[in-house]
Amino acid sequence: MKIPFINRNKNRDYEDGESVNEEERLPAKKKFRDLKPENRKHRREPTRPWGAKERVFVFVVLLVTVVASAIGGLSARSWKLPGLPKLKPPQISLPNITGLFSETIVVEKDDDGQTLKDKADEIVSGVSKVTKSLSGVYAFYLVDLGSGFSFGVNQNEVMQAASLMKLPVMTLMYKQSEEELIDLAAIYTLKQEDKVSGSGSLYGRSVGEEFTYEELVLLMGKQSDNTAFNVLRGILGDKNIQEFIDGIGMANTSLVKNTTSAKDIGLFFQRLWDIQLVSKVSRDKILEDLTDTIYEDFLPRGVEKGVEVAHKYGREVHVINDAGIIFAEKPFVLVILSGGIVDKEVEEALPKIISLIFTKWIADGN
Repeated sequence: MKIPFINRNKNRDYEDGESVNEEERLPAKKKFRDLKPENRKHRREPTRPWGAKERVFVFVVLLVTVVASAIGGLSARSWKLPGLPKLKPPQISLPNITGLFSETIVVEKDDDGQTLKDKADEIVSGVSKVTKSLSGVYAFYLVDLGSGFSFGVNQNEVMQAASLMKLPVMTLMYKQSEEELIDLAAIYTLKQEDKVSGSGSLYGRSVGEEFTYEELVLLMGKQSDNTAFNVLRGILGDKNIQEFIDGIGMANTSLVKNTTSAKDIGLFFQRLWDIQLVSKVSRDKILEDLTDTIYEDFLPRGVEKGVEVAHKYGREVHVINDAGIIFAEKPFVLVILSGGIVDKEVEEALPKIISLIFTKWIADGN
């Protein structure tokens, strides 16, 4: 007769003769938190929810990020958004916040009677309607070379000069030639370190090629050549160039910062035309270098066909400028500067603005 094992486990998975670990048979012991002070460093503290300090810190960081992003975006558009007047950024040194929105409209002279002033008002109104819906800041300045009458919008605003900075460099080369300080027929041999990318053909020319100083000036005028500007800037020296700029009276123009104003550029062309900077022969040569350039999409495009324009075009990121003398029946200077703009908007709007100014200004023989 077989006697069954009372405690036999039918699911036993060990063979006869193997030892059984009693601890494996016992239920797992519950782990208790070690509260001994000496073991505090080794204890893993549970994650705590954010308190008031942490929440305030995160809020401040987010707020600063949003404000910084907004300031950066507005700054890139020169504090001017479509459909809104220009925002004037707060000045730390000037706590007074009056005049937060600003647009400067100035009629400088009124030597030729009320008629010219009426035309100026009409032009300012028309330009303002066009630019109001655009991003960025626009400035223009017009000088009638016969009467000296002048007016503008944001004409004293300091803005990026872009390639308009080449104008005083070109002129100083001719001035120093007249003073026998420079020989425009002198030969310069192109070096690799002279090359500056961007506009102009010299960047693609071979090292060791030779050019006269006069050819370099011509390339600055016709092609706005950056390499030619770099070479001649080195020959003249920044100190001499800035002294020449200051002597013209261009108070808001800095060579090092590459900044200027519409009024400064207008003053340059006015004094150039009046033969106050160089001789008539040199003046005419400079104006010839600035006529029929490879950049004819703005000032020349906005005037009547057949009207010659001696001008300097400049372009950088969010900047398109054009300025020069329009040889209508009564020649006048027109300067257009922009900053913080959307390029596509300007490419469409600027010729319209120039055409509006030209048409209204030359009406009735002006």
